[in-house]
Amino acid sequence: MSNKKVVLISVVGTSPAVLTETVWALAHQKKPIVPDEVVVFTTARGKDDLKRAILSGSPSIWEQLKVSLKREKLKIDGKLVFSGHLVKEMLDANGQPMDDLRTGEDNLSAADFILGELRRYTEASDTVVLASIAGGRKTMSALLFSCMSLLGREDDKVYHVLIPPEYECGMDPPFFFPRKGVAHQLLSGGRPTGKKVSGAKIGIELFEVPFVRMRGWYQEKFKTIPPSYRTLVSRIQLMAPPAVARPEVEIDAWNCAVRVNGCELRPSEQEFGLLVLLANGISGLDELYRRLHLLNKEKETKWCQWVGQFAGYTKFEQCYDTDPKEAKQAVSDVMSTLRKKFACFPGLESLVPMRGRPVSYPVRNIKWLNKKRLADICGYLFPDVTK
Repeated sequence: MSNKKVVLISVVGTSPAVLTETVWALAHQKKPIVPDEVVVFTTARGKDDLKRAILSGSPSIWEQLKVSLKREKLKIDGKLVFSGHLVKEMLDANGQPMDDLRTGEDNLSAADFILGELRRYTEASDTVVLASIAGGRKTMSALLFSCMSLLGREDDKVYHVLIPPEYECGMDPPFFFPRKGVAHQLLSGGRPTGKKVSGAKIGIELFEVPFVRMRGWYQEKFKTIPPSYRTLVSRIQLMAPPAVARPEVEIDAWNCAVRVNGCELRPSEQEFGLLVLLANGISGLDELYRRLHLLNKEKETKWCQWVGQFAGYTKFEQCYDTDPKEAKQAVSDVMSTLRKKFACFPGLESLVPMRGRPVSYPVRNIKWLNKKRLADICGYLFPDVTK
């Protein structure tokens, strides 16, 4: 990873072995990675368990891991820096170490803590972050993954590790990484099964987990990254379109028919005329009004019923020359009635937006019937329908 400092950040609960398993697996890829520094986010209980299991004893499991990797000719000198002060306890709203994550407030506090700590590393241009989501409660893993999506950069990565399921019930001595000359007694319910396995034969699977890097969407717009997880998420959400499943729309441009999710609707000719414009991405009252002025000139035309019907719409025709403001209000009124007909289809309101708002429905996804026939006749009125 070039000359940048590589930091492994892992969430750990009451199973400290995921940390050593991750380090071992990273070092045994086709392109080995040995982190320069290792940081752990955990609870107060998790910190005690980790220090006792990995950092205690002479030599400690951590030292044994480093010796094992060095024996395999991996370059670890000056790397794998890890000690008690790099095991960081997540703090609650009062700034006290948490024993566990049980409530919604606990999880929000953990999210703020992870976001704040992760920022320190992702704001350093000379540092690459590798995040391991294999340990801790599921919410801890989910929060680290989410924070990586919010803060992660192009070179940062997320990993998960697994050992074969037959070994997940426990072993004696505990398994931390494949060690030659160490035989493990398999356990079931905490009791020996009489089966043994060589530690060197236990495989560890490492997965790189793809994730969406959102930092590029907002970093130019925010002067600083909000310190609160909830605030950052809400501010990014304001920049994004609503996260809804868009209904499927089919428009028969000749027969004045609309189907939404397979259900046929029958808008009036006036409503359909506006819908054709909106479904071609034309929005804004002034532009709609300009297009309808073209329609008004063609009000005697018989080849397309809704063209003449809309242009002859009483309020529009009477007010067009004498009171343009009232004419625009007439257009707005038609949009309002059309919007009410679409109200039972969540997400469709973005095709008929409120006044002053643009069409945000993905009009390219609309299925058209007889569109070419309509374009051949009135393409000069609606140049957009020919695209």
